[in-house]
Amino acid sequence: MSPLKKPDTIHKKAAGDWSEKQTRLSTPDFECSARTHIGYIRSSNQDRYVMRAFPDGSALLVIADGLGGDGAGDLASETIRARIAGLNAIPSGQETQTLTALALALDESICRAGKDAEDLHGMGSTLIMALVRENRVFWVHIGDSRLYLFQHSRLIRITTDQTLVRFLIAENALSPEEAPHHYSRHVMDQYVGCGFCEPESGSFAIVSGDWIVLMSDGVYRYLSEAALTAIFEKPDGPDHKCRNIIQAVLAGGGKDNLTILAFHRRQEHTT
Repeated sequence: MSPLKKPDTIHKKAAGDWSEKQTRLSTPDFECSARTHIGYIRSSNQDRYVMRAFPDGSALLVIADGLGGDGAGDLASETIRARIAGLNAIPSGQETQTLTALALALDESICRAGKDAEDLHGMGSTLIMALVRENRVFWVHIGDSRLYLFQHSRLIRITTDQTLVRFLIAENALSPEEAPHHYSRHVMDQYVGCGFCEPESGSFAIVSGDWIVLMSDGVYRYLSEAALTAIFEKPDGPDHKCRNIIQAVLAGGGKDNLTILAFHRRQEHTT
């Protein structure tokens, strides 16, 4: 794989209409679906997603939720989407290093663009990337979009939001009991474009029948984990699950952009 290259410029245009979009990807080993919706309050959708299948059978799943007004957030998340969609391969044995290097390169280029153009000051994005390779998932995370595993009827949260509330709890300036109602739970202290992001990463094993779920905060802030669990317990495919999640959030008011991506490792059948 060739080294990651930094773009000389970031063009001030977010490509395509993302007000409402859905994508499906299916192979003999897995099926996945993604849906995004602008919601009922925002004037634009700053969420982006990527689903990529590589020749070795692995799959790359990504959500980026843009930050910043007047199109800056759209541009940040679209820059991430375009760069990741252009990946041709991720070397075996270097999954975490490759994804982390990509996140850091994006942080630097988006931060530089925000400094160079007055109307792009403060631009940035969350980023959650999950590479499913054979029976393992390698993930890299910045911000407050989330990664979950649904396994054996349990929804297991993998990532921790990089928000001010977590920092305050670690510094003993805020108690865990106060956190759910504190303003700082909505304030990120890490995002792609801040110029000093520290990606968090990890990996975990999966088995046939498991679900990998990525979502922006427009989903989990307005739909409980109990409601999500009920949807994933139903014996339907990723298209139906994503549609039902989007509809449930919209029925509750659709107060933010919302994006959900569901990946299902197919069950192995014996003969």
